[in-house]
Amino acid sequence: MNFVKRTLIITVAILLTGLPLGLLAQQMQSAHTPTMSAPAPVLPSRDATASDASAALARPPQTPIARVNNVVLTQTQLDEEMQRLFPYYAIHGGRVPAGAEVELRKQAMHDMVLHELVYQEARRRNLQVPLAAWQKRLREMRQRFATRQAYEAVATKQYGSVAAFEHRLRRVMLVEQLWNLEVTRKAAVTDQAARVYYQGHLSQFVRPESVWLQTITIKIPASATAEQKQQAKKIAEEILVKAKAAKNYEEFGMLAQQLSQDDWRVMMGDHRWVHRAAVTPDIEQPLFSLKAGEISGLVESSTGYVILRANDHKQKRQMSYTEMASGIRQRMEKEKREQRSSEFELSLNNKAKVEML
Repeated sequence: MNFVKRTLIITVAILLTGLPLGLLAQQMQSAHTPTMSAPAPVLPSRDATASDASAALARPPQTPIARVNNVVLTQTQLDEEMQRLFPYYAIHGGRVPAGAEVELRKQAMHDMVLHELVYQEARRRNLQVPLAAWQKRLREMRQRFATRQAYEAVATKQYGSVAAFEHRLRRVMLVEQLWNLEVTRKAAVTDQAARVYYQGHLSQFVRPESVWLQTITIKIPASATAEQKQQAKKIAEEILVKAKAAKNYEEFGMLAQQLSQDDWRVMMGDHRWVHRAAVTPDIEQPLFSLKAGEISGLVESSTGYVILRANDHKQKRQMSYTEMASGIRQRMEKEKREQRSSEFELSLNNKAKVEML
């Protein structure tokens, strides 16, 4: 039904880095939630079949593809980043869908270089992973396995040795630590700052008048003749009699499931809460004149005849700071993180030599 306007809000969260931990990470997803790295990705097992190997990208794993301050980054590292960004990488034989490959590779290259820059900066500052944090993370990793031997076997199989895996894990923690210092902490928003924002943007925190809407629709084809329109109206009038007799949400909803001719019928005709800006003018006035529990007469809309039920009605209201505080801080911190991450990345790039090979 197109009389309810659809607004699609897409939030794009750019996962800046996160060193892939391969099969080991796949089997022991840590309860730790890092502030910089992505959720633990899945890499193809080292014992992949010959057909999987033949389908993999043509470039040899150790092919140099970038140099960051004289540190060479390889195709293997790029594959790992692409794996993190596209979790179904292994299923597609080490490839991504053709239409997404260019953009995904570009993002993976960016993330791989940034990860290396942050790691190098952490080393330059001589940052150390606190012993207690290291022991906790390692304990969480090992607890994913039945025995210590099982943990060591998987680490060795995937990375050549337990030491090699734990070195990479420590590297991830250093990157997280510096990112937390330079981005996350500096993006923190105090309660006072959030209150100032609220007071300066009161109009943003007004809950509009809204109605909990259910509908039944009888469609009229765009090219309908006068006779077809009359027939549709006759059917709608017969349904209206039944709708007016419905005593509650469930009875009206059952009618919608059985008789409505739009996609909302599978939801018992339930649109949940809608406000004035979300509905088209042809139903706005009849809808917002209904009281809770009332059912309209036939309303002719752009798609056909519609019967409206208002399950509840909320008046326009200024939301309090207490109600909005959490959302305000989240929004402000997100904006500050984006700004601070861009500034930090720029500062790293300005003093670095990055070459694409």
